[in-house]
Amino acid sequence: MTMTSDVLAELMELLIGFKSKGNIEAVVVASRSGVNLASSVPLNTNADTLAAMSSALKNAADIMIGQGKNDLAQRVVIECERSKLIIVGAGNKALIVVLAGENSSLGPLFVEIDHITYQIREMLDSC
Repeated sequence: MTMTSDVLAELMELLIGFKSKGNIEAVVVASRSGVNLASSVPLNTNADTLAAMSSALKNAADIMIGQGKNDLAQRVVIECERSKLIIVGAGNKALIVVLAGENSSLGPLFVEIDHITYQIREMLDSC
């Protein structure tokens, strides 16, 4: 997938705005194959690794869910002691990966993720 510098700039602006809504530690847009396309992560977080491993998790979930059914996982959620990892498909080309703090409420977070996912899908469909 080839992105113009304008699309990348718009994507980064969107991610930074999303992250500023509070209690979001990291956000990554990755290709379905696990390539980091854009990210806003702390210095101690490797965005490329987060993108690659999240893609592998989402693909594994799709395979497990799809056994005998033609279905895909809507989202993968991993709740840890001090954080939550949410992986959601953003159209056919990308995934959004969100690492949220332990006090994040999943309901409102899912609504925000759905909103940004729609925007990312629209941006990347033009590429």
